[in-house]
Amino acid sequence: MMGVAPFITEDEKMTYTPTGDIVLPAPSRAMHHISLSSPTNFSGQFIAGDGAGRVVLTNSHLELNWGLVLLARKETVDISEQVEFFWVNDEGKSHPHYFDFVVLQSDKQRIAYAVRPMARSFGSFRETMPMIAKQARASRRYSDVRHLSEKDLDPIELSNAWLFHGMRTPDPEADILAADVLAEMTGIVTLGELADRVHQGPWGLRAMIRLIRSHHLRLVRPELINSTTEV
Repeated sequence: MMGVAPFITEDEKMTYTPTGDIVLPAPSRAMHHISLSSPTNFSGQFIAGDGAGRVVLTNSHLELNWGLVLLARKETVDISEQVEFFWVNDEGKSHPHYFDFVVLQSDKQRIAYAVRPMARSFGSFRETMPMIAKQARASRRYSDVRHLSEKDLDPIELSNAWLFHGMRTPDPEADILAADVLAEMTGIVTLGELADRVHQGPWGLRAMIRLIRSHHLRLVRPELINSTTEV
């Protein structure tokens, strides 16, 4: 799925309560408008979180990829996009800057990210970002400010992040059975073996992938997740 533009199905746009009521995702927190119709650049959205989740807007395919990667990391507790920060230039004038993502980590650190391809990481960006980063750290609102480009993406981590996103919709029956299998698991086994114990065919494998997504299962080694992956 790497490199494919997001296609959000009706199931991803909404969830249902036990009584059949529709629950829509919470709206985006973006503090800067992102047009979802543009002739010059890629823009889109994905759903973050469990259940109905929340809409996260992206202004480039690189932002989309990095948003899914950051969301999939174990240390990520919360993610926001297009977060406003006012900084002061050399002339003493205040300007708004919008961090592409801000991540709250489990260690309480709040990390601001500027997502920018290497080809556009020069000129005014290179001149102003060190000043913005310094002031953001000094404000104590952010523990750090980091630049993310396409060169920083790990293709394995990216592919697995897309897989997790594709498997995010729960399957109550398979998920309950998978949790029971996990409770009885000992030693190192493959995902395929665990899925067979669920007795739900491919839905059992999907349920096991969701357990990796929720960090209840851990890979033995970094690799593209498939039925032969050891956990």
